[in-house]
Amino acid sequence: MNIVFDLDGTLIDSRLRLYRLFQHLAPDSPLSYDQYWAFKQNKISNETILSSELGHDQDQIGRFVAQWMTLIESPTYLTLDGNFAGIHATLTGLQQQADLHVCTARQLRQPVLEQLGDLNLLQFFKQVLVTEQKYSKESLIAARVASLNSQDWLVGDTGRDIQVGKLLNMKTCAVLSGFLSRESLQSYDPDLILDSVVNFFLASDTHA
Repeated sequence: MNIVFDLDGTLIDSRLRLYRLFQHLAPDSPLSYDQYWAFKQNKISNETILSSELGHDQDQIGRFVAQWMTLIESPTYLTLDGNFAGIHATLTGLQQQADLHVCTARQLRQPVLEQLGDLNLLQFFKQVLVTEQKYSKESLIAARVASLNSQDWLVGDTGRDIQVGKLLNMKTCAVLSGFLSRESLQSYDPDLILDSVVNFFLASDTHA
């Protein structure tokens, strides 16, 4: 059995990193952490927040996006990420039941490996797949995960993750620890919606 996990918002808590970077690049923003994430969990993009809430024009938004892509995976901001409570115990148990994989849409592979090592997570995964803005998640998983079948799981926190799992005929589990609300995730019709990946012990025992 295979379980493929998204990274940001699924295996690690990246919410502080994204909020801090938004505030750095939009210093006129009055948004609190909770206000920012209320927008994000309702599928409202940074660009829309900048336009509708802050009155930024297209040139300002273009500069924001370019700087965001440059800084979002920089060491300074990656250090703001942390583990979800209980993640090591969860992965230890799941590793006894399945081959575990990471698949992330980040731009750079080496910082992913270094971060997983720093957070003591790398040891749990058979492989780490990074799209590097060159490949789709579905193509990477199809090419690199052996013996993929309809009993395998894709676990992620976005609608796109659920779509990827369905394209590959995998079971899908959406988690509420990242980018989208329960209402937003329900529209993608995952097999499961859980508060956090740490609850996947029960899900895998019951449904696998």
